[in-house]
Amino acid sequence: LIPLRTRAELNIDGVGIRNNEFIPGQLQAKVSEQEQITYAGLKELVNAGSNRKSWLIFSSGIEHAEHIAAMLTSFGVDCAAVHSKQKSEYNDAAIKAFKSNKLRSIVNFSKLTTGFNHPDIDLIGDFRPTMSIPLHVQKLGRGTRPASRKSNCLVLDFSRNVPRLGPINDP
Repeated sequence: LIPLRTRAELNIDGVGIRNNEFIPGQLQAKVSEQEQITYAGLKELVNAGSNRKSWLIFSSGIEHAEHIAAMLTSFGVDCAAVHSKQKSEYNDAAIKAFKSNKLRSIVNFSKLTTGFNHPDIDLIGDFRPTMSIPLHVQKLGRGTRPASRKSNCLVLDFSRNVPRLGPINDP
């Protein structure tokens, strides 16, 4: 994993914590207020990822996933949003297209953290703040799979999880 310090950073001040995690509804509302931060972050991601082939993006909620996919599509980047409100047929088709490298980017909310294996992932965009070390490690772990076509995985931490929780090798 190769971290790249981002200029755009989500502000989560005021988001409450319950059961050692950010309260989902409050987090989604706070991130939704910052559409310009998401937009600026995605511009950074597109520039940093220009030579990257397989982008995995984590969103702060279902609506956020949809907004990210729409923004990337408007930038000319093929992207699908997978989450619990999508039909399983849609999610399955999007994941299959991503794994076969027919889809360059995929954004998800709580779908592609554990049990998801696609070794070609060479860019992670993290727009999902968390207080959970296991979730943080699982998300970053998606980029650690070796593949013949990649030498590393670039990580853009727009959610500032690494300063809050630590790097994957020392959380």
